[in-house]
Amino acid sequence: MLASDVDPVSGLDNLALTERFRTLELEMRRAEAEMAVVITEGQRRGVYADDSHHSMKGWLKANANWSNSQVFRRRKLARLLEAFPSVGEALNNGHIGVAQVEELARLHSNPRVTELFAASIEVLLGLIEQLSFEDAQVCLRRWETLADLDGAHKDRDLSKAARTATVTELGGALFLKATGGSAEDAAEMAAIFDAAVEAEFQADVAERTRLHGPDAAASLLPRTDAQRRFDALQTIFRKSVSVPPEAKPPKPLVNIIVDQRSFEESLFAHGYGPDPIDLPDLDPSLRRCETSTGTAILPEAALKAALIGHVRRVVVNSAGVVINMGRKQRLFTGNAREAAKLMAHRCEFPGCDISVTYAEVDHVDEWERDDGQTEPGNSSIACKMHNRAKHRGYRAQRRPDGQIVYHRPDGSPMTPVGRRPPPEAQDPLSAWRLKLQLAQP
Repeated sequence: MLASDVDPVSGLDNLALTERFRTLELEMRRAEAEMAVVITEGQRRGVYADDSHHSMKGWLKANANWSNSQVFRRRKLARLLEAFPSVGEALNNGHIGVAQVEELARLHSNPRVTELFAASIEVLLGLIEQLSFEDAQVCLRRWETLADLDGAHKDRDLSKAARTATVTELGGALFLKATGGSAEDAAEMAAIFDAAVEAEFQADVAERTRLHGPDAAASLLPRTDAQRRFDALQTIFRKSVSVPPEAKPPKPLVNIIVDQRSFEESLFAHGYGPDPIDLPDLDPSLRRCETSTGTAILPEAALKAALIGHVRRVVVNSAGVVINMGRKQRLFTGNAREAAKLMAHRCEFPGCDISVTYAEVDHVDEWERDDGQTEPGNSSIACKMHNRAKHRGYRAQRRPDGQIVYHRPDGSPMTPVGRRPPPEAQDPLSAWRLKLQLAQP
């Protein structure tokens, strides 16, 4: 990879290699922040004219050999940091990553939310530092939907009107393409596809076990992941024409989670219920309307789902709590298990992307050791492999801000480089505000 005399990592042990990686990430964040400052200053001076360029775009491409998309991304980021120095400071100090700043820059470039974005930037900045990138992305897109409802409605209508699908034979093989539809359409179809892929995977596991025993290596699975996805799609197609029209529809595959206030306001607006004036004003940071996998949708879509019944909607109260089982049972089962799984989108072990659909629920404070309660606030979501990590000394801990942090057997926390401790919770609801991942001015 590098010449041996300049290779800086070949002699490092695993701990030192990890530390070197984290150091390089911090250096990259600082370099990106300084790059934005240079671009802004170059634009201010008109430095591009020195070499007869028409614009900064030409100057950047000539000096760095960047693509048009690189130029667009870097200039958009520079405009954000110029407008909000606190974002540049957070990036320069390594508290947030480049990908998070690019998500903020995308919001900043939306002219319909400019005023609200300026009023919310410090709140959003604090949130994304404490969240994983995926959860921060959900948070920011939910904020954008609520801050720009007119635009969200327009985008949704355009996407539904432009929906299209093509399935054809091309060169002796299948060609398939589908685009458009609404967020709830996408969530439902993705859930169906994921369930079909999981069924194919379980079939492969059963076949591997039959041939090689229960402890066989993953490499002995008869199909690749890509092959299972194709076969899952084929199964969906075949079943769609083999199920009788009068057959009972399956149980809902998608949960839409909406706070009580938003749901009842939507009922009232469409003439299905009384004005929810008796409900207490809800802390804006607890407003939510999304699928259980984190796809933001409009409250009207949740209402439609409730009326049609294809998708189950779950209404949470002002504290974001679905159910509390106390110590009546040891295992998370039934409603208690479903309630706990609605509080996360994926396995909560750092870096794991396994969907909550296929994850397990366990106690943060153990049932026997810590007298732990069987309730959502004492739950952690982990895939099968990471749920077993506790037997190797890894422990989950829920912080005062509601986030789960894993600790290694030596007690060190598994947190991203640059992340600072969260501010202390100020009231009982604060523990759930970050967990619900929403900031609305």
